[in-house]
Amino acid sequence: MNPELDRRLPELQRAAQAEPLGLYLHVPFCLDRCTYCSFTTTRDQALQPATIRRLIAEVTAWGSALGRPAVDTLYLGGGTPSLLAPEELEALTVALRQAFDLGPLVEATLEANPGTVDLAWLSQARGLGWDRISLGVQALDDTLLARLGRIHGSAQALEALDLAERAGFQRRSADLMVGIPGQSLSKVVADARTLAATGLEHLSIYLLDLDKACPLRGEIDAGRLALPSEDEVADVFEALQAELPAQGLQPYEISNYARPGAESIHNTRYWERRPYLGLGPSAASQLGPLRWIESGVIPAWTEGRGDTEVQELDPAELLSEIPLLGLRMHRGIDWGALRREADRRNLRPLCDAWEAHLRNLAKEDLVIWEGDQVRLGARGMLMSNGILQMFV
Repeated sequence: MNPELDRRLPELQRAAQAEPLGLYLHVPFCLDRCTYCSFTTTRDQALQPATIRRLIAEVTAWGSALGRPAVDTLYLGGGTPSLLAPEELEALTVALRQAFDLGPLVEATLEANPGTVDLAWLSQARGLGWDRISLGVQALDDTLLARLGRIHGSAQALEALDLAERAGFQRRSADLMVGIPGQSLSKVVADARTLAATGLEHLSIYLLDLDKACPLRGEIDAGRLALPSEDEVADVFEALQAELPAQGLQPYEISNYARPGAESIHNTRYWERRPYLGLGPSAASQLGPLRWIESGVIPAWTEGRGDTEVQELDPAELLSEIPLLGLRMHRGIDWGALRREADRRNLRPLCDAWEAHLRNLAKEDLVIWEGDQVRLGARGMLMSNGILQMFV
Protein backbone atom coordinates (compact mmCIF):
# COMPACT_ATOMS: atom_id res chain seq x y z
CA MET A 1 0.00 0.00 0.00
CA ASN A 2 1.17 3.54 -0.69
CA PRO A 3 2.70 5.16 2.46
CA GLU A 4 0.16 8.00 2.38
CA LEU A 5 -2.74 5.57 2.10
CA ASP A 6 -1.26 3.48 4.90
CA ARG A 7 -0.98 6.57 7.11
CA ARG A 8 -4.59 7.56 6.40
CA LEU A 9 -5.97 4.02 6.70
CA PRO A 10 -8.24 4.79 9.72
CA GLU A 11 -10.05 7.45 7.64
CA LEU A 12 -10.38 5.06 4.73
CA GLN A 13 -11.74 2.35 7.01
CA ARG A 14 -14.40 4.71 8.41
CA ALA A 15 -15.45 5.74 4.91
CA ALA A 16 -15.59 2.11 3.74
CA GLN A 17 -17.84 1.15 6.65
CA ALA A 18 -20.14 4.17 6.32
CA GLU A 19 -21.95 2.90 3.20
CA PRO A 20 -21.54 0.12 0.62
CA LEU A 21 -18.72 0.59 -1.86
CA GLY A 22 -18.53 0.19 -5.59
CA LEU A 23 -15.62 -2.01 -6.65
CA TYR A 24 -13.95 -1.70 -10.04
CA LEU A 25 -11.37 -4.23 -11.28
CA HIS A 26 -9.22 -3.45 -14.33
CA VAL A 27 -8.24 -6.32 -16.63
CA PRO A 28 -5.76 -4.76 -19.09
CA PHE A 29 -5.52 -7.45 -21.79
CA CYS A 30 -6.66 -7.21 -25.41
CA LEU A 31 -6.16 -9.42 -28.46
CA ASP A 32 -5.39 -6.29 -30.47
CA ARG A 33 -5.29 -2.56 -29.75
CA CYS A 34 -8.05 -0.43 -31.27
CA THR A 35 -6.84 2.44 -33.44
CA TYR A 36 -8.46 5.03 -31.12
CA CYS A 37 -7.46 3.49 -27.79
CA SER A 38 -5.44 5.33 -25.14
CA PHE A 39 -6.43 3.14 -22.18
CA THR A 40 -3.98 1.12 -20.11
CA THR A 41 -3.96 -2.15 -22.06
CA THR A 42 -1.51 -4.68 -23.44
CA ARG A 43 -1.44 -7.47 -26.03
CA ASP A 44 1.27 -9.30 -24.06
CA GLN A 45 -0.68 -12.38 -22.97
CA ALA A 46 2.42 -13.65 -21.13
CA LEU A 47 1.68 -11.07 -18.43
CA GLN A 48 -1.85 -12.32 -17.81
CA PRO A 49 -1.25 -15.05 -15.18
CA ALA A 50 0.93 -12.80 -13.01
CA THR A 51 -1.48 -9.89 -13.38
CA ILE A 52 -4.47 -11.96 -12.31
CA ARG A 53 -2.51 -13.31 -9.33
CA ARG A 54 -1.63 -9.76 -8.29
CA LEU A 55 -5.22 -8.61 -8.78
CA ILE A 56 -6.46 -11.40 -6.52
CA ALA A 57 -3.79 -10.46 -3.95
CA GLU A 58 -4.94 -6.82 -4.10
CA VAL A 59 -8.56 -7.87 -3.60
CA THR A 60 -7.55 -9.90 -0.55
CA ALA A 61 -5.29 -7.18 0.91
CA TRP A 62 -7.79 -4.35 0.51
CA GLY A 63 -10.67 -6.43 1.84
CA SER A 64 -8.63 -7.15 4.95
CA ALA A 65 -7.34 -3.59 5.35
CA LEU A 66 -10.82 -2.08 5.15
CA GLY A 67 -12.43 -4.66 7.45
CA ARG A 68 -14.34 -6.68 4.80
CA PRO A 69 -16.61 -3.79 3.85
CA ALA A 70 -19.96 -4.13 2.12
CA VAL A 71 -20.01 -3.80 -1.67
CA ASP A 72 -23.19 -3.16 -3.65
CA THR A 73 -21.79 -2.84 -7.20
CA LEU A 74 -19.03 -4.70 -9.01
CA TYR A 75 -17.56 -3.73 -12.36
CA LEU A 76 -15.00 -5.80 -14.25
CA GLY A 77 -13.59 -3.55 -16.96
CA GLY A 78 -10.62 -3.27 -19.24
CA GLY A 79 -9.15 -4.05 -21.60
CA THR A 80 -11.10 -7.17 -22.42
CA PRO A 81 -12.28 -9.07 -19.32
CA SER A 82 -13.83 -11.68 -21.63
CA LEU A 83 -10.26 -12.84 -22.36
CA LEU A 84 -10.07 -14.29 -18.85
CA ALA A 85 -9.89 -18.06 -18.82
CA PRO A 86 -12.87 -19.66 -17.02
CA GLU A 87 -10.66 -20.68 -14.09
CA GLU A 88 -9.25 -17.12 -13.82
CA LEU A 89 -12.73 -15.57 -13.72
CA GLU A 90 -13.80 -18.11 -11.11
CA ALA A 91 -10.72 -17.52 -8.93
CA LEU A 92 -11.24 -13.76 -9.08
CA THR A 93 -14.94 -14.08 -8.23
CA VAL A 94 -14.23 -16.39 -5.29
CA ALA A 95 -11.61 -13.94 -3.97
CA LEU A 96 -14.14 -11.12 -4.13
CA ARG A 97 -16.69 -13.10 -2.13
CA GLN A 98 -14.11 -13.95 0.52
CA ALA A 99 -12.60 -10.47 0.87
CA PHE A 100 -15.74 -8.32 0.74
CA ASP A 101 -19.29 -8.54 2.05
CA LEU A 102 -21.35 -8.97 -1.13
CA GLY A 103 -24.63 -9.31 0.76
CA PRO A 104 -25.88 -5.90 -0.45
CA LEU A 105 -24.77 -6.58 -4.07
CA VAL A 106 -27.34 -5.26 -6.56
CA GLU A 107 -25.28 -5.22 -9.77
CA ALA A 108 -22.25 -7.09 -11.10
CA THR A 109 -21.14 -5.89 -14.54
CA LEU A 110 -18.47 -7.26 -16.82
CA GLU A 111 -17.27 -5.80 -20.09
CA ALA A 112 -16.84 -8.05 -23.11
CA ASN A 113 -15.67 -7.79 -26.68
CA PRO A 114 -18.21 -9.36 -29.08
CA GLY A 115 -15.34 -11.11 -30.85
CA THR A 116 -14.19 -13.00 -27.74
CA VAL A 117 -17.34 -14.56 -26.23
CA ASP A 118 -19.19 -17.80 -26.71
CA LEU A 119 -22.19 -19.32 -24.97
CA ALA A 120 -20.09 -21.52 -22.65
CA TRP A 121 -18.01 -18.59 -21.34
CA LEU A 122 -21.06 -16.36 -20.91
CA SER A 123 -23.00 -19.09 -19.12
CA GLN A 124 -20.12 -19.67 -16.71
CA ALA A 125 -19.85 -15.95 -15.98
CA ARG A 126 -23.58 -15.76 -15.36
CA GLY A 127 -23.39 -18.81 -13.09
CA LEU A 128 -20.70 -17.07 -11.03
CA GLY A 129 -23.11 -14.22 -10.29
CA TRP A 130 -22.25 -11.64 -12.94
CA ASP A 131 -25.66 -10.36 -13.99
CA ARG A 132 -24.97 -7.39 -16.31
CA ILE A 133 -22.82 -7.36 -19.44
CA SER A 134 -21.50 -4.38 -21.40
CA LEU A 135 -20.56 -5.21 -24.99
CA GLY A 136 -18.22 -2.95 -26.98
CA VAL A 137 -20.23 -2.92 -30.22
CA GLN A 138 -19.20 0.61 -31.38
CA ALA A 139 -20.88 0.30 -34.80
CA LEU A 140 -22.79 -2.10 -37.03
CA ASP A 141 -20.81 -1.24 -40.13
CA ASP A 142 -17.93 -3.59 -40.93
CA THR A 143 -15.96 -0.89 -42.76
CA LEU A 144 -16.12 1.43 -39.76
CA LEU A 145 -15.30 -1.41 -37.35
CA ALA A 146 -12.19 -2.22 -39.37
CA ARG A 147 -11.22 1.47 -39.33
CA LEU A 148 -11.48 1.40 -35.54
CA GLY A 149 -9.34 -1.73 -35.33
CA ARG A 150 -12.13 -3.79 -33.79
CA ILE A 151 -11.70 -7.56 -33.98
CA HIS A 152 -15.42 -8.26 -34.48
CA GLY A 153 -17.91 -7.64 -37.26
CA SER A 154 -21.49 -6.42 -37.11
CA ALA A 155 -22.94 -9.95 -37.29
CA GLN A 156 -20.76 -11.04 -34.35
CA ALA A 157 -21.93 -8.04 -32.32
CA LEU A 158 -25.59 -8.95 -32.75
CA GLU A 159 -24.82 -12.61 -32.09
CA ALA A 160 -23.02 -11.69 -28.85
CA LEU A 161 -26.11 -9.84 -27.61
CA ASP A 162 -28.22 -12.90 -28.40
CA LEU A 163 -25.76 -15.24 -26.68
CA ALA A 164 -25.75 -13.05 -23.56
CA GLU A 165 -29.52 -13.25 -23.40
CA ARG A 166 -29.42 -17.02 -23.85
CA ALA A 167 -26.81 -17.27 -21.08
CA GLY A 168 -29.25 -15.59 -18.69
CA PHE A 169 -27.90 -12.04 -18.39
CA GLN A 170 -30.79 -9.96 -17.09
CA ARG A 171 -29.26 -6.71 -18.28
CA ARG A 172 -27.34 -6.20 -21.50
CA SER A 173 -25.67 -2.96 -22.53
CA ALA A 174 -23.97 -1.96 -25.76
CA ASP A 175 -21.64 0.89 -26.68
CA LEU A 176 -22.31 2.89 -29.84
CA MET A 177 -19.66 5.34 -31.05
CA VAL A 178 -20.37 8.68 -32.74
CA GLY A 179 -17.93 10.76 -34.79
CA ILE A 180 -16.08 7.97 -36.63
CA PRO A 181 -14.50 9.09 -39.93
CA GLY A 182 -16.86 8.11 -42.74
CA GLN A 183 -19.86 7.59 -40.44
CA SER A 184 -23.20 9.02 -41.62
CA LEU A 185 -26.10 10.34 -39.55
CA SER A 186 -28.54 7.89 -41.09
CA LYS A 187 -26.26 4.94 -40.34
CA VAL A 188 -25.84 5.86 -36.65
CA VAL A 189 -29.61 6.14 -36.21
CA ALA A 190 -30.13 2.85 -38.07
CA ASP A 191 -27.53 1.13 -35.86
CA ALA A 192 -29.20 2.49 -32.72
CA ARG A 193 -32.57 1.27 -33.95
CA THR A 194 -31.17 -2.19 -34.72
CA LEU A 195 -29.54 -2.47 -31.30
CA ALA A 196 -32.72 -1.35 -29.55
CA ALA A 197 -34.68 -3.96 -31.49
CA THR A 198 -32.60 -6.71 -29.86
CA GLY A 199 -34.33 -5.83 -26.60
CA LEU A 200 -31.14 -4.77 -24.85
CA GLU A 201 -31.71 -2.79 -21.68
CA HIS A 202 -29.00 -0.13 -21.94
CA LEU A 203 -27.16 1.83 -24.61
CA SER A 204 -24.14 4.11 -24.14
CA ILE A 205 -23.40 6.70 -26.83
CA TYR A 206 -19.74 7.69 -26.92
CA LEU A 207 -18.12 10.46 -28.92
CA LEU A 208 -14.87 9.31 -30.54
CA ASP A 209 -12.13 10.90 -28.42
CA LEU A 210 -8.75 11.41 -30.09
CA ASP A 211 -7.18 13.80 -27.59
CA LYS A 212 -4.27 11.43 -26.95
CA ALA A 213 -1.79 9.88 -29.35
CA CYS A 214 -3.15 6.83 -31.18
CA PRO A 215 -2.97 5.41 -34.73
CA LEU A 216 -6.31 6.91 -35.80
CA ARG A 217 -5.14 10.35 -34.64
CA GLY A 218 -2.12 9.94 -36.91
CA GLU A 219 -4.38 9.15 -39.87
CA ILE A 220 -6.42 12.28 -39.18
CA ASP A 221 -3.35 14.50 -38.76
CA ALA A 222 -1.88 13.16 -42.01
CA GLY A 223 -5.05 14.07 -43.88
CA ARG A 224 -5.85 10.51 -44.89
CA LEU A 225 -9.10 10.53 -42.92
CA ALA A 226 -11.42 13.32 -41.80
CA LEU A 227 -13.55 13.59 -38.70
CA PRO A 228 -17.19 14.66 -39.03
CA SER A 229 -17.77 18.35 -38.27
CA GLU A 230 -19.07 19.50 -34.88
CA ASP A 231 -22.41 20.34 -36.52
CA GLU A 232 -22.66 16.83 -37.99
CA VAL A 233 -21.93 15.27 -34.61
CA ALA A 234 -24.50 17.54 -32.93
CA ASP A 235 -27.07 16.46 -35.54
CA VAL A 236 -26.40 12.82 -34.64
CA PHE A 237 -26.88 13.42 -30.93
CA GLU A 238 -30.10 15.37 -31.56
CA ALA A 239 -31.42 12.57 -33.77
CA LEU A 240 -30.62 9.99 -31.09
CA GLN A 241 -32.30 12.13 -28.43
CA ALA A 242 -35.49 11.77 -30.48
CA GLU A 243 -35.07 8.20 -31.71
CA LEU A 244 -34.01 6.27 -28.61
CA PRO A 245 -36.95 7.23 -26.34
CA ALA A 246 -39.24 6.10 -29.18
CA GLN A 247 -37.45 2.73 -28.91
CA GLY A 248 -38.05 2.54 -25.15
CA LEU A 249 -34.58 3.73 -24.09
CA GLN A 250 -34.81 6.83 -21.93
CA PRO A 251 -31.89 9.22 -21.35
CA TYR A 252 -30.66 9.38 -17.77
CA GLU A 253 -27.18 10.84 -18.33
CA ILE A 254 -25.58 12.79 -21.17
CA SER A 255 -24.31 9.66 -22.93
CA ASN A 256 -26.49 6.91 -21.49
CA TYR A 257 -29.96 5.54 -22.22
CA ALA A 258 -31.80 2.74 -20.46
CA ARG A 259 -35.12 1.03 -20.15
CA PRO A 260 -36.87 1.94 -16.86
CA GLY A 261 -34.97 0.44 -13.93
CA ALA A 262 -31.99 -0.66 -16.06
CA GLU A 263 -29.70 2.33 -15.49
CA SER A 264 -26.09 1.47 -14.62
CA ILE A 265 -26.00 1.63 -10.83
CA HIS A 266 -22.21 1.41 -10.71
CA ASN A 267 -21.60 4.23 -13.17
CA THR A 268 -24.24 6.38 -11.49
CA ARG A 269 -22.22 6.27 -8.27
CA TYR A 270 -19.42 8.16 -10.07
CA TRP A 271 -21.78 10.99 -11.03
CA GLU A 272 -23.24 11.01 -7.51
CA ARG A 273 -19.72 11.04 -6.02
CA ARG A 274 -20.33 7.94 -3.91
CA PRO A 275 -17.28 5.93 -2.70
CA TYR A 276 -15.57 3.40 -4.92
CA LEU A 277 -12.42 1.31 -4.86
CA GLY A 278 -10.50 0.62 -8.06
CA LEU A 279 -7.97 -2.22 -8.30
CA GLY A 280 -5.66 -3.01 -11.19
CA PRO A 281 -3.20 -1.01 -13.32
CA SER A 282 -4.40 2.61 -13.77
CA ALA A 283 -7.54 2.00 -11.65
CA ALA A 284 -8.89 5.00 -9.73
CA SER A 285 -10.40 5.10 -6.23
CA GLN A 286 -12.36 7.65 -4.22
CA LEU A 287 -12.71 6.92 -0.54
CA GLY A 288 -13.11 9.36 2.30
CA PRO A 289 -11.09 12.51 1.67
CA LEU A 290 -8.68 10.83 -0.73
CA ARG A 291 -8.54 9.94 -4.39
CA TRP A 292 -5.78 7.82 -5.90
CA ILE A 293 -4.76 6.14 -9.14
CA GLU A 294 -2.68 2.99 -9.28
CA SER A 295 0.36 2.74 -11.54
CA GLY A 296 -0.47 2.42 -15.22
CA VAL A 297 2.78 0.61 -16.04
CA ILE A 298 1.45 -2.92 -16.29
CA PRO A 299 4.67 -4.94 -15.69
CA ALA A 300 5.58 -2.71 -12.73
CA TRP A 301 2.08 -2.97 -11.25
CA THR A 302 2.14 -6.74 -11.65
CA GLU A 303 5.37 -6.89 -9.62
CA GLY A 304 4.08 -4.55 -6.91
CA ARG A 305 6.17 -1.64 -8.13
CA GLY A 306 5.15 1.66 -9.70
CA ASP A 307 3.90 4.89 -8.19
CA THR A 308 0.38 5.40 -6.86
CA GLU A 309 -0.82 8.98 -7.37
CA VAL A 310 -2.66 10.19 -4.25
CA GLN A 311 -4.67 13.41 -4.18
CA GLU A 312 -6.74 15.19 -1.55
CA LEU A 313 -9.18 17.73 -3.01
CA ASP A 314 -9.55 21.10 -1.32
CA PRO A 315 -13.02 22.33 -0.21
CA ALA A 316 -13.64 24.33 -3.42
CA GLU A 317 -12.71 21.36 -5.61
CA LEU A 318 -14.98 19.07 -3.61
CA LEU A 319 -17.86 21.51 -3.95
CA SER A 320 -17.35 22.03 -7.69
CA GLU A 321 -17.54 18.31 -8.36
CA ILE A 322 -21.16 18.21 -7.22
CA PRO A 323 -22.47 20.26 -10.19
CA LEU A 324 -19.66 19.18 -12.54
CA LEU A 325 -20.75 15.54 -12.29
CA GLY A 326 -24.34 15.88 -11.14
CA LEU A 327 -25.44 18.02 -14.06
CA ARG A 328 -24.50 15.17 -16.39
CA MET A 329 -27.56 13.39 -15.03
CA HIS A 330 -30.88 14.21 -16.70
CA ARG A 331 -32.53 14.68 -13.32
CA GLY A 332 -29.98 17.39 -12.49
CA ILE A 333 -29.13 18.44 -8.94
CA ASP A 334 -30.72 20.05 -5.91
CA TRP A 335 -29.24 23.56 -5.94
CA GLY A 336 -30.66 24.32 -2.49
CA ALA A 337 -28.62 21.43 -1.08
CA LEU A 338 -25.58 22.78 -2.93
CA ARG A 339 -26.08 26.22 -1.37
CA ARG A 340 -26.23 24.66 2.09
CA GLU A 341 -23.06 22.70 1.41
CA ALA A 342 -21.40 25.90 0.17
CA ASP A 343 -22.40 27.67 3.38
CA ARG A 344 -20.96 24.84 5.44
CA ARG A 345 -17.66 25.18 3.59
CA ASN A 346 -17.70 29.03 3.62
CA LEU A 347 -17.90 29.04 -0.18
CA ARG A 348 -21.23 30.75 -0.78
CA PRO A 349 -19.81 33.45 -3.13
CA LEU A 350 -18.48 30.73 -5.43
CA CYS A 351 -21.85 28.98 -5.46
CA ASP A 352 -23.68 32.26 -6.13
CA ALA A 353 -21.41 33.02 -9.08
CA TRP A 354 -22.20 29.64 -10.61
CA GLU A 355 -25.90 30.19 -10.02
CA ALA A 356 -25.88 33.58 -11.73
CA HIS A 357 -24.25 32.07 -14.79
CA LEU A 358 -26.70 29.16 -14.89
CA ARG A 359 -29.65 31.57 -14.54
CA ASN A 360 -28.37 33.42 -17.60
CA LEU A 361 -28.04 30.18 -19.53
CA ALA A 362 -31.68 29.44 -18.67
CA LYS A 363 -32.66 32.48 -20.76
CA GLU A 364 -31.20 30.64 -23.76
CA ASP A 365 -33.03 27.40 -22.86
CA LEU A 366 -29.71 25.68 -22.16
CA VAL A 367 -30.55 25.17 -18.48
CA ILE A 368 -33.90 24.44 -16.85
CA TRP A 369 -34.73 25.60 -13.34
CA GLU A 370 -37.70 24.07 -11.51
CA GLY A 371 -37.64 25.62 -8.08
CA ASP A 372 -34.25 24.67 -6.64
CA GLN A 373 -33.83 21.73 -9.02
CA VAL A 374 -31.57 22.56 -11.97
CA ARG A 375 -30.76 20.46 -15.01
CA LEU A 376 -29.43 20.88 -18.52
CA GLY A 377 -31.98 21.21 -21.29
CA ALA A 378 -31.81 19.25 -24.54
CA ARG A 379 -29.59 21.90 -26.17
CA GLY A 380 -27.59 22.20 -22.98
CA MET A 381 -26.81 18.49 -23.14
CA LEU A 382 -25.36 19.01 -26.62
CA MET A 383 -23.23 21.89 -25.33
CA SER A 384 -22.42 20.32 -21.98
CA ASN A 385 -18.63 20.40 -22.35
CA GLY A 386 -18.64 24.18 -22.58
CA ILE A 387 -21.26 24.66 -19.86
CA LEU A 388 -19.61 22.36 -17.33
CA GLN A 389 -16.25 24.01 -17.91
CA MET A 390 -17.19 26.68 -15.37
CA PHE A 391 -16.82 24.11 -12.58
CA VAL A 392 -13.34 22.94 -13.59
